[in-house]
Amino acid sequence: MPLVVMCGGPCTGKTTRCGELNKYLNQHHPDVNVVVASDLNIVRDSVFADSRKEIETRGALKSAVERDVSDKNVVIVDSMNYIKGFRYELHCVSKYGRTTYCVIHCAASIQQIYQFNEQKKDGEKYSKEILDGLMQRFEAPNSMSRWDSPLFTINPDDKLPSQDICDAIFKTKKQKPNLSTQNPPLMSPTFVYEADKMLQSIGASILASQKTSGPGDVVSLPDTNETYTISDKLSVADMRRQRKQFLIYLRANPVSDIKQVPKMFLYFLSNSVS
Repeated sequence: MPLVVMCGGPCTGKTTRCGELNKYLNQHHPDVNVVVASDLNIVRDSVFADSRKEIETRGALKSAVERDVSDKNVVIVDSMNYIKGFRYELHCVSKYGRTTYCVIHCAASIQQIYQFNEQKKDGEKYSKEILDGLMQRFEAPNSMSRWDSPLFTINPDDKLPSQDICDAIFKTKKQKPNLSTQNPPLMSPTFVYEADKMLQSIGASILASQKTSGPGDVVSLPDTNETYTISDKLSVADMRRQRKQFLIYLRANPVSDIKQVPKMFLYFLSNSVS
């Protein structure tokens, strides 16, 4: 059944629109089971001020979506989903689950976002620093990207196009998994060993480059054609943890060509530390 991804900056009405769609589905499609996957229980300023906590929150949300996507559920992801790489991951979950997909972008002006934040209860407000940071980091969806399509952009005064959304998720063909979203045969121990050696070499190069380069600097990596843009400073323990997490991902999502591993790891690393 469909996967509906809410998207938007802070205080743009995502949860309200999610509730409206949930109500419409219950009224007009009573035979479907609606599941809302959200991160509403987090302490916002605490999580979004700490990149590690934010990564863990996204990971938990994705796991919930993977668990809930089935032929019986309509899953609505009620979160900012402001990183395009994360929306791509959700799109892949949808393809792997052979279901339909759409993105609902709740848009608002900066002035409206400040106003809506002030209207929240004290315990639910964002600090100005966190609010500004999230607005700057927001990567708006693009209908030309397959992971942002079909796209419904809604402003605060707009009426939710509930029927159009239902047509998109119920009347279009289900997505078919391709080679990137299907699980190929398990990798051999030799492949894993060689991949881990590559990751250790890449990690060591990045850690060494951090000593002489700053955020935004692009560094070349030996024995590959890839580059890496330094963002947050990573410790040895951070890099070890990222390498182990990527190996877990690689075992679950094997590739046939080991030459793809460096590029995949750098993409994984960039999304994890952004």
